[in-house]
Amino acid sequence: MSFRDKKKSGDLKGYLIMGLVVILLGAAAAYLFINEGNKVKVDPNTFCPIKEKEQFGKTVALLDLTDPLNKAQKEFFLKEIKELKDQIPKHHSLTIYTLDEDLDLNKSRKITMCNPGTVEDIESTYDKISINPKEIKKRWVEGFSKQISDVVNNIMFEENSQNSSPVMEMFLIAINEFKGFEGADNEIIILSDMIQNTNEMSMYHNGLTSFSEFKKSNYFSKVFTNLNNNVAIKLFIIKRDGSRTMQKNKYFANFWAQFFMNGNKAKDFKITFVDG
Repeated sequence: MSFRDKKKSGDLKGYLIMGLVVILLGAAAAYLFINEGNKVKVDPNTFCPIKEKEQFGKTVALLDLTDPLNKAQKEFFLKEIKELKDQIPKHHSLTIYTLDEDLDLNKSRKITMCNPGTVEDIESTYDKISINPKEIKKRWVEGFSKQISDVVNNIMFEENSQNSSPVMEMFLIAINEFKGFEGADNEIIILSDMIQNTNEMSMYHNGLTSFSEFKKSNYFSKVFTNLNNNVAIKLFIIKRDGSRTMQKNKYFANFWAQFFMNGNKAKDFKITFVDG
């Protein structure tokens, strides 16, 4: 083989190697571009996805403060919230409200945070965020629970019952979390004695009424909403001294089941009574 032929052969190999390198670099760049594009952009405070298309499930817990909680009831609530926090899937949000008769939305919304997943999840799926993945995980595991514990411990000092108990209106507060939201696996949890007590409807003064009769009233149209079979309801009913007979009445549980399922089109309904 002549020198010229060897040179041509060497040039061809060089071009082939250069071409292969370009192809590999291009593939790597494309992979990184696609991978970065698939990463979830999150709020640096709540760790919840920012984009509307990245809508995961929501859980909203309402704690009724119109009557005081005793120690056993406080501990029950904290236990339920911890179990709930440990069970919700990655990127799903958990929001806690403590509601009183004022129904002040800004004051009542105590905390919202999304489950960030494992440290490996955070490193591989989160878009650039200036917080150490281990710190993010720690805020979810320890910080969230501490904030809720502090809130509940503080309300233990509130010993006086309030003049009204607008349970249905509290429910409407929670619905604001789902306006324009299309994610699945949504749930509203309410810890309350569920004894509606307002000027328009008082179970204390007027006793129980059937839902079929209540549905005909003007008041129902004010507290009605449509959950579109996309939000499940879970009630933890606090037994109150002086009201246990009414709460044990089968019509009491039936009223709330009808209110949420037939009246407001809940996806599912569960009820548990809480002693204390």
